[in-house]
Amino acid sequence: MLSELKLPDYREQAPEVAARFRRIKERPIILSVRRLQKTFGADDAGHVALSDVSIDVHRREFICVIGPSGCGKSTLIRIVAGLDEATGGEVLLDGHEVCGPGRDRGMVFQGYTLFPWLTVKRNVMFGLQMGGDSHSTAEAEARQWLDMVGLSKFEDSYPHELSGGMKQRVAIARALANNPRILIMDEPFGALDAQTRCQMQAYLLQIWKKVDVTILFITHDLDEAAYLADRILVLGTNPGRVVEFIENPVPRPRSAAQFISPEYLALKKRLEDVIHPQVESAEEEKLPMVKLTDAGDEVE
Repeated sequence: MLSELKLPDYREQAPEVAARFRRIKERPIILSVRRLQKTFGADDAGHVALSDVSIDVHRREFICVIGPSGCGKSTLIRIVAGLDEATGGEVLLDGHEVCGPGRDRGMVFQGYTLFPWLTVKRNVMFGLQMGGDSHSTAEAEARQWLDMVGLSKFEDSYPHELSGGMKQRVAIARALANNPRILIMDEPFGALDAQTRCQMQAYLLQIWKKVDVTILFITHDLDEAAYLADRILVLGTNPGRVVEFIENPVPRPRSAAQFISPEYLALKKRLEDVIHPQVESAEEEKLPMVKLTDAGDEVE
């Protein structure tokens, strides 16, 4: 078990990692969330989804957001995307208050949100044409992005002809085609099988290196957060709040071999301790013993 291993402190950083974070902190702050509040329902009996959430994100950072179910991860990014309104506080993108959806934010959801009646190329062109680009301009731009995500050969295919990972690559291309300042991703690989998910994580890092974009990425997978993120925002529940904002001590570039490195294991143990703290007694872990049948055999 991780708790039995002698691991370094998760805050320990190699010199190259510390230098990378110094460079990140020298970049301008692109996203500021200030004392964000979100309550659903009446004020006197409503559910507080987010309470006093404040974060700063620097240009071209890769931020992963994790936390237990019900901690407000999706609510937070929907407010950043302009799809929901906050009850209090403010969200600033490049110093301007977010008051609704805009081309400066791209969104990729877990579900496959492509238009099934449009080809791959036309799906990527859609946002560009809605923004006023001509057909020829949008087509040229779409082809560049499809080349970026490795799907040029499939530009005339329809979504039902693609695998799940390919659909999400098209969704990423469509979101990036508008040149957003920030790419918001709500568990985009959660519906994929394990092998495809690993491939998509690698693809995303390759794309991120080539594009001037900041990424805000929700995940329930601690390995995914440790593999992708510069920093990891840990939210707590009841109400949703910032528990910790962790600088990832794992050096870049990342690889599967690092999954057994001391830095990686120490970070993962810290994330598990924060999200799933040990219960005070063993009795709290036990379920009621209700036996519904006698199978003539016992399992251990």
